[in-house]
Amino acid sequence: MLSLFDRLRHAARRPSDNLLARGVTLSVIGRGGSLFLGFVGSVALARFLGPSDRGLLGLMTSASAVALALTALGVPQAVVYFSSRREADQGALLGNSFAQATLLTAVIVPLALVFHQALADALGHGQGGRTWALVAVLVSITFLDWTTHGQLQGMLMFGRFSALLIIGKALSVVAILALVGAAGLGVAGGVIATAVASIVMIFGSLPPILARARPRLNLKLWDRMVRYGFRVQIGSMLQLANFRLDVIIVQLFRPLSQVGYYVIAQTIAELVVNLAVAFQGSIMPLVAHYEGDEKARTNTILSVRHHGILAAVAVIGNAILGPLVIALAYGSKFTPAIAPMLILLPGIWFLGMGVVIQGDLSGRGRPGLSSALAGLAAIVTVALDFALIPPLGVIGAALASVAAYSTFGIASLEALHRVTGISIRELIVPTRADFDAYRSVIARGFAALKRSARRPTPPQAGDHLT
Repeated sequence: MLSLFDRLRHAARRPSDNLLARGVTLSVIGRGGSLFLGFVGSVALARFLGPSDRGLLGLMTSASAVALALTALGVPQAVVYFSSRREADQGALLGNSFAQATLLTAVIVPLALVFHQALADALGHGQGGRTWALVAVLVSITFLDWTTHGQLQGMLMFGRFSALLIIGKALSVVAILALVGAAGLGVAGGVIATAVASIVMIFGSLPPILARARPRLNLKLWDRMVRYGFRVQIGSMLQLANFRLDVIIVQLFRPLSQVGYYVIAQTIAELVVNLAVAFQGSIMPLVAHYEGDEKARTNTILSVRHHGILAAVAVIGNAILGPLVIALAYGSKFTPAIAPMLILLPGIWFLGMGVVIQGDLSGRGRPGLSSALAGLAAIVTVALDFALIPPLGVIGAALASVAAYSTFGIASLEALHRVTGISIRELIVPTRADFDAYRSVIARGFAALKRSARRPTPPQAGDHLT
């Protein structure tokens, strides 16, 4: 008799006509597991570090994300696009990624070692010391993480990607407990633990890629990747302005403890965005793979509409449970994070919608349009951040984000309508068939549980002796 793990693995490998449903389901499973483990790690970090050091770690990871957006040249997103194509050269994609990661390391790590105190003064209220050099190493590791798992997504290996997400987060939690909790390495331990998840993803992604081809340089392909990626890079930088620039702006006007509260507020509110990322990771390679086919249009409609349904449910659930999670799990020191978290939630639905559509447009070879949409939202973010954070602190940051997220989501829907000709109503208004599909899935799940409950337990060795 198959174990539960064997049945799940068999189901993940089973071919399916609905690749979008399969890809999103596996991505949601992976992200759900990694989110739970990430939440455990987040709580542990908050309790070990306290508000000020947790704020410093949040600034470091935000700075790493900004540095990656500036130096990656959009290549991680280009990898997903080119590895999804029928004529994909997986070996050249991997070789080009390794070469760029090596160059990044050779340039930014020595610079961070030399200018670590300047970075600390500019971004961390003078704190962090040589740990800022570890942040530079994290940039290169994250780059390789994104490019290698991007190839997995392009190869439609959603099950492996999801499994690696969970394993990586699990080992990251172990690293937090060992390095931050037991060894007392503080913020430096938090940076290293963050890198652990990426390292697992890199080494777990390599076997299936290497099975297809050996890594090699292809400068002609790299030129195409950079030309595609440059249009994406602009969007990535602007998207980071929407996601993370507010954290950096908050530290200009408020103490690190306030940054810590806002980081926790974002962590809880943005749990819903992981649902959008799961859809994005599936829709981009599928739209690219089915370019010119009616299946691309169908997958677009289904991805946007079903994300809207599931995200609405998730936002409501987060509004109910989020304050309890902050108060009980993070502790009384972090209760000031509850108000900005609740303020962020209405905008999270629109943000997720924009993220899904961004993946769809990139899969259609229109990364420049998705960048323009991110730019519009970034203008709103920066303008309102400087207007609202000085007088209102983290509440002002949350209000600015809600305005920017809503702008991004609404503008993205309009852009997708103009590109595809699909009406906005068809994209966002659920149909009876949509809800029937959920009822069918739930009914099958209960039926399977009942069958499992009725199945007799096989006799164990030695039972005849009792």
